[in-house]
Amino acid sequence: MFEKKKVWLGVGSVLATTVAASQVTAAPLTQPGAAPSMFMAAPMAEGEMAAPEIDLNTNDTAFLAQLGFIRGHLWVGMKLYEQGHIEMAKTHMKHPGDELYSGLTEAFEARGLPGFAEPLNTLAESVINDKNEGTVMSNYKALLDSISANEPIADMSAKDVILSVSSMLMVAADEYAIGIQNGEVTNVHEYQDAMGFKEIALERLNRINYKEAEKAEEAISETRKVISNLENLWPTTTPEGEFEGDPSKIYGAASRIELEARSI
Repeated sequence: MFEKKKVWLGVGSVLATTVAASQVTAAPLTQPGAAPSMFMAAPMAEGEMAAPEIDLNTNDTAFLAQLGFIRGHLWVGMKLYEQGHIEMAKTHMKHPGDELYSGLTEAFEARGLPGFAEPLNTLAESVINDKNEGTVMSNYKALLDSISANEPIADMSAKDVILSVSSMLMVAADEYAIGIQNGEVTNVHEYQDAMGFKEIALERLNRINYKEAEKAEEAISETRKVISNLENLWPTTTPEGEFEGDPSKIYGAASRIELEARSI
């Protein structure tokens, strides 16, 4: 599993390209395990200007992206569960708690939010321990409600939400590039992660508040179209063997969506 090193560096790299232009409105993440609430966006090369630090305690766009990656893991995990790929589903259910949630605990406290450690663990345990489907689905719904209670999306500008979507897609592209290489499936888990992140990025557009959605109608519509055009990159949740997939299309979509956000 490459996630601890690769995903977070990917976010750092995309942030490095956007931070100078926008004073940190893209969506970086914390390093799993270390769980700092403030961190440098990307390592500096000699002679480079230092990028501003990103504070998950106050940066809603970064915070929303972190929550989005948790949702993405859960989305694809439940999709696999519903399709009967139980062992794959178990793997995806473990990762949000093991690798993502710790990076948010300080931010929850700083924001006066309850977090959702208990329902996250409850869902994971119910899948891992082969509880009945009714229990699993009930636990999933309860967890989604708990995540929603911690998300700032209703109070965010359309621009910041769409920038968060762009960053999610950039990481999805990083995942996809590891999952599909040289015309074959090399890591199905990473491919699946990318699928989940893409789905949550698309879903986020439906939750932009009404006033902001009216103001940014054209950018939201174009963003939705750009993401929908990626659908053929994921014809199945469980590809095997030879598989033609092009992560550059996802990178291109992320860049296009960033431009749409900055046009608002």
